[in-house]
Amino acid sequence: MNKIEIDKDEILKSSKWVRFIFMVLYAFAINFALTICIGLAFIQFLFVLFTSKPNSSISSFNDNIIEFFNDSLGFLLFNTEQKPFPFKNDISDEEVIEAEVDEVEQAKSDETSDETSEESKS
Repeated sequence: MNKIEIDKDEILKSSKWVRFIFMVLYAFAINFALTICIGLAFIQFLFVLFTSKPNSSISSFNDNIIEFFNDSLGFLLFNTEQKPFPFKNDISDEEVIEAEVDEVEQAKSDETSDETSEESKS
């Protein structure tokens, strides 16, 4: 009897059902994005046909669609627990640390240039 109660509690966990709802939504989003991809592929072909080179704006948008597909499929196939766009946290720890270092270096160079300009005034 105890085993049945444990299984029932596992099945009724709200976090699992919320994930299921997100999975259904992302499945529909992937289907919609695939339709857009087919259209963009045709438009890109027309650019190559008439200009002999792909359109760079469409190419950069394609990179975003590919990232969305990768993230969405990873979420749908349980490779990751992180939800894709628009819930994805794009800022990694490395980028934050790098930005902080740049700000500190900029502040130091500003201080140095201020000291140099004050000395030249004297």
